[in-house]
Amino acid sequence: MAKKSRRSFITSVLACVAFVAAAVWSWDLPVEDVISYLVLLLIFLLVIIVAALGFGALLSWLRRRRK
Repeated sequence: MAKKSRRSFITSVLACVAFVAAAVWSWDLPVEDVISYLVLLLIFLLVIIVAALGFGALLSWLRRRRK
């Protein structure tokens, strides 16, 4: 079961890369824009992960404090 999930993830990543390559090639999208969008998305993802870890730590601390 895990192998099928891994294959579908790899297929999704390859499809995404192919779409971005097609956008760069056919729509004359500048590579600098693609890279800046990617960096911006990674920063937003990092902010979301840090916020989730912070809230998880806060909830864990509050649960331990009650007991």
